[in-house]
Amino acid sequence: MCEIIFSRIFLGFHVLLLWMAGGLAHAACPLELNPPRLVVRYGDSVSVNCSTSSTDHEGMGWEATFGGTSLEQDVIVVTWTVKNLTDWTIQPKCYITSADGKQCLETFPVILYKIPDRVSISVLSHSGPMVEGTQYQLQCDIQNIAPLQNLVVKWYKGNELLDNVTYSNVSKRPEDVSATLMISPSRDDDGDQYRCRAELDLGPEGPQPHPTVTSEPLNITVHYAPEFLPGNDTVEVSAGSDVSLDCSAEGNPPPELKWTNNTAEGNANEITVGRLRTLNISRVTANATYNCIVTNSLGSITKQIHVLVDVPPQQHPTMFSTAPSTPETMTTLPGTAKPKLVTFSLELNPPRVVVRYGDSVSVNCSTSSTDHEGMGWEATFGGTSLEQDVNVVTWTVYNLTDWTIEPKCYINLIDGEQLSIVLPVILYKTPDSVSISVLNHSGPMVEGTQYQLQCDIQNIAPLQNLVVKWYKGNELLDNVTYSNVSKRPEDVSATLMISPSRDDDGDQYRCRAELDLGPEGPQPHPTVTSEPLSITVHYPPTFSRPEAENLDIRVGEEITLNCTATGRPTPLYRWQSSDFQEALFTPPSEVPGTYTCTAYNQIGKISKTFTVNPKPKGDRTTFWVIIGSGLGLAIVVVIVYAIVKYRAGPNSII
Repeated sequence: MCEIIFSRIFLGFHVLLLWMAGGLAHAACPLELNPPRLVVRYGDSVSVNCSTSSTDHEGMGWEATFGGTSLEQDVIVVTWTVKNLTDWTIQPKCYITSADGKQCLETFPVILYKIPDRVSISVLSHSGPMVEGTQYQLQCDIQNIAPLQNLVVKWYKGNELLDNVTYSNVSKRPEDVSATLMISPSRDDDGDQYRCRAELDLGPEGPQPHPTVTSEPLNITVHYAPEFLPGNDTVEVSAGSDVSLDCSAEGNPPPELKWTNNTAEGNANEITVGRLRTLNISRVTANATYNCIVTNSLGSITKQIHVLVDVPPQQHPTMFSTAPSTPETMTTLPGTAKPKLVTFSLELNPPRVVVRYGDSVSVNCSTSSTDHEGMGWEATFGGTSLEQDVNVVTWTVYNLTDWTIEPKCYINLIDGEQLSIVLPVILYKTPDSVSISVLNHSGPMVEGTQYQLQCDIQNIAPLQNLVVKWYKGNELLDNVTYSNVSKRPEDVSATLMISPSRDDDGDQYRCRAELDLGPEGPQPHPTVTSEPLSITVHYPPTFSRPEAENLDIRVGEEITLNCTATGRPTPLYRWQSSDFQEALFTPPSEVPGTYTCTAYNQIGKISKTFTVNPKPKGDRTTFWVIIGSGLGLAIVVVIVYAIVKYRAGPNSII
């Protein structure tokens, strides 16, 4: 007769090979936990019963850093109790010792949680009013919360849910964490309130509703350029009547109003009530055009309103022509007043210029008139004195460095009147540096977690012509433009939210600062690109075949249990078997064996179960366990400890 005795085998590889010449063993641990798992608030009490249906055991107890018990005999229930649970890594285990000295145990799953000390919302790298159409980043700071993998951050505008942010980081201890939200407010958002909420979704065993802490609301003010309200552009009145012209507009900050080119006779009175702006004119006798100019810090708009006077047929004047108007001249409609015939204008060549900071510039101003007292340029640099008997004057600067320069060409008429035209100048500067970084993070990224990339652009002008482009490899991800009106160089940052997957591991991100200066600007557009940012993405293990496997094995056959998984960092492996729970046993025949493989890394873990069924029934002879290394294909370790007792007489050889 043969007896086979196995020692406890610790399995730590991802390939398990079995060869069978007898039956498999199966031993269940007769312990039951009530409740089977528990969610506990940090500092609260906890009590769990561990019971057994076995009446033939030496005793049972709990192993734990807090609340553990000694071996208790003649009982079928032992209780683990802690009045103030504060151990974040606690893993209590209930154990039972059988009459033959064997021992099995069950680990009790505990989730210890803590609501945050504080949740606050702010605007990153910005203070004061926002500008319509500009991107801003809201940040939600959550202090001292656990566990992070159960956290859901919810963003609200008023009562509208905007976004959910979850975390795949596996962490038991409290941490500080920040979530971000990109917004591009419109004028309709002025006065809106944003909030962020930290919510712990602890599963069905956790408290219901979920524990939440919400930030104080963030009120935003949105500034936007002026815009005219609907109104008439032409008004018809009878000669000598009063007229009211409507130039109502909205904007934030509230815009200022200016009326120009008033050629009508009579008294004019401006009235402003909120957004409504009117000009009341009494006793109108002549046709006229009024320019209504509305301005705030974000822009200026102009509206022309024509007043047409209905004159009896016998009083109609002779029509006269006008030359095309310039920004500083007046368009005049037919009227009863003595008209002035304008037959010429000032012309700039080129009509506008785009100049790199420090470069030279030269512009001609010409006129078709030969009957004037002189012409010239007014400018902080390159201005000229009044030149007579010329029809062309030139503005020249060899090293343009004045960011606010507004050169003006003028002509003095013989009757003492002066006409002028302003040359639009865009002075630009490419950035000193463009760099890319990950905000509030260093090292590898975790799959499915949101991160914020930041592009820092130093000393660039003008900001309203800047386009920031985001790339992953050669793929364009996003464009960011700016409505800020600024002539001088500024430092500016743009952001991009990403949630990398395992497919993004090793990808490179870049940001590019591009100045789109229009058709007069350099082609192609001046650009400066950051150095690439290479990212490393960590992700939990994944089996190529995740489903459980049910395998049949015949006596004398060899099978392979394949637990290979992909993950980053490279997974480690742990095997557990229903047949190797005890220190010593003699396996019975034809009992199915269950083998559970767990692949794990810093990000997470997964398990897979193999059920091996022996067939047909055979003698209890030899059972081999061959374990292949998880790191090398050529290494095979054979772990067998067998004591064979053969009773065949005194001359037998073992």
